[in-house]
Amino acid sequence: MLEKKENNLSRENLADSLEDLARGLRQGQLEVEGTTWSVPEDVEAKLHLKEKKGRLVLKLKCKWETLPEYKPEAREPVVRWQESFKTLKKRLGSHFKELQQAVLQGKFPEPQVLANFVADSQAMAKMSEPEWEEAMQAYLEHVAALERAVAGRDLEATRHEVADLRTAMSVCHREFK
Repeated sequence: MLEKKENNLSRENLADSLEDLARGLRQGQLEVEGTTWSVPEDVEAKLHLKEKKGRLVLKLKCKWETLPEYKPEAREPVVRWQESFKTLKKRLGSHFKELQQAVLQGKFPEPQVLANFVADSQAMAKMSEPEWEEAMQAYLEHVAALERAVAGRDLEATRHEVADLRTAMSVCHREFK
């Protein structure tokens, strides 16, 4: 089974790889890195086929949970990984989107949304790289100011801090990505 191939393939080799994948999906089992995994009836999948500026692009992404198939002693490291930086970053982005939507509607964010955003921001700071320290400190100051604005029921200050946080996040991503 072809796990990842980033260089050029012949048309025939590409077709063979895709046929192997399709066969495994139909049979409900895929072999990856020497382990056979069950494929559930319903799979989260994205298929993207597009012609753009003289090139055809095909992207296929599928995912499903495999954790139930792990031996108990092997689950712990995987669970830890699932709470990794990447997962935290996605969760933080989701909370921030909810904050933005509330403010755009002229409302204060729900208390639990704000609490989750603050907790995940603090967790992000603990996981951050040393060279991010200054940017992270400025970010956390905006988070604290957002908390104060919401606690004081100051909608204008809340809007201002959400905008400042959006700017701080953009600058951070641009500088440290």
